[in-house]
Amino acid sequence: MDTVLAGFSAAFALDNLVALVIGSVVGIIVGVLPGLGPMVGMVVLLPFTFQLAPDVALSLLLGVFCGGYFGGAVPAVLIRVPGVPSSIVTSFDGFPLTERGQAQTALSAALVGSLGGGLVSILILVVLAPLLSRVAANFGPPEYFAVAVFGIALVAVSFRERLGQAVLLIGLGFWLSTVGIDGPTLSPRFTFGSWEMQNGLDLVAVVLGLFGIGQALLLLEQGILKTDRLSLSRGSLDFSEIVRVLRYWRTLIRSGVVGTFIGLLPGPGSVLASFVTYDLAKRRSKHPEEFGRGTPEGCVAAEAGNNAVPAGALIPLLTLGIPGEALSALLLGVFTLNGIYPGPLLLIKEPELISTLYWSMLLINLVSFAVLAIWLRPFALIVKVPKEIIAVGVIALSMVGIYAVNTRFFDCGVALAAGVVGYVLLRLNWPLVALVMGVVIGPIIENRLRETLSLGDGSPMILLERPIIVGILLLCAVMVLAPLRKRLTKRAAPRSG
Repeated sequence: MDTVLAGFSAAFALDNLVALVIGSVVGIIVGVLPGLGPMVGMVVLLPFTFQLAPDVALSLLLGVFCGGYFGGAVPAVLIRVPGVPSSIVTSFDGFPLTERGQAQTALSAALVGSLGGGLVSILILVVLAPLLSRVAANFGPPEYFAVAVFGIALVAVSFRERLGQAVLLIGLGFWLSTVGIDGPTLSPRFTFGSWEMQNGLDLVAVVLGLFGIGQALLLLEQGILKTDRLSLSRGSLDFSEIVRVLRYWRTLIRSGVVGTFIGLLPGPGSVLASFVTYDLAKRRSKHPEEFGRGTPEGCVAAEAGNNAVPAGALIPLLTLGIPGEALSALLLGVFTLNGIYPGPLLLIKEPELISTLYWSMLLINLVSFAVLAIWLRPFALIVKVPKEIIAVGVIALSMVGIYAVNTRFFDCGVALAAGVVGYVLLRLNWPLVALVMGVVIGPIIENRLRETLSLGDGSPMILLERPIIVGILLLCAVMVLAPLRKRLTKRAAPRSG
């Protein structure tokens, strides 16, 4: 109880409240703007968090993380353009409702769904994280190595339709993570004689370049859809519609639970969560024929599913120290820079920080809902901001932020180079998340493998001596080989016929 009260007090401290409000507002803005999303907001703000206390820094970034999903529903409902990719499912029923003059109903359903999904996922996080950390407390280097491999396998499977591209980008990420002086051997690796590369490629610069600058360059080319079709009966949310939407509370809770567990998976978790929860709601609905034609239940299901992902993604990060996706990888950077290492002992060593995190997540969802409900029209009009102003602003803030981290122009060059690579990959529709996950998980796999081989006197057979590891590795093999077998079966079917 003392820890809970301490976390409550820290979460309601003025600096923490200011941080989560700013983060939520920034998240809503980048969520409303099609083509940006929470990743851009997080990578732009990340360099400025290094001077903040860990709990305040995490509140700022988590505000962007959650606020982005709240904001993404607004253009999806009003103009059928998803602010974030997962909001495309919200547009299936949100826009038809808007065309019938029921934009307030659709927005109420979307925002209530986002709030409900977020609250359900936080409850699951509070209950599940301690249980999983107790199991992980018995893990050694071999188990962590197997879990990291499992995470990479999940990334590959998440992009099973583009498996070759995903594997190639994961490998490229592994390679980039090896650049610099190797700690145990003090050998330079891929430095090409440059002393500036001996410290390796800064993760913040790489991620900021790939997503922030890369997305800004794409934005300059393709632009943002401007429209005059914005139709709102009033400047704020009509709270009388909320009562009507709450009759779908079963759908809300079910979608929040499913979305949380999908959030455990790396890759496009929010997109997958939206589609799965929407399809599940349609199957369980008494009026499935209304889905796709304009029903508030569809908006509730989609938004509850995608906004449950942030808390779900925190579970493997806090308990195993392994980020579930690129967004939580940024949070991992905040932990490590403050000398805090997520893992099974984190909940024991830093109970007050974890309690603060839980309370902050609760406040972020309430603040995001309240901000959008009160200032709905101003945020909706953000889609009319000229694309050039947004793109140049993102690039300028990225450069200033990345220089402020280590005061090195070399990192700015790394960010620009990564931005060009990110632009090309986004333009080709390659899974950019796979590259980031390779950069993040690469050092975990390398270091844990070294420790494992050291325990086994150089023999990898130690991996086969532990049942947990064997089970994880077999699961990895099944996940990777099953899609390949399915594809080969499809190709062989016409020949046999």
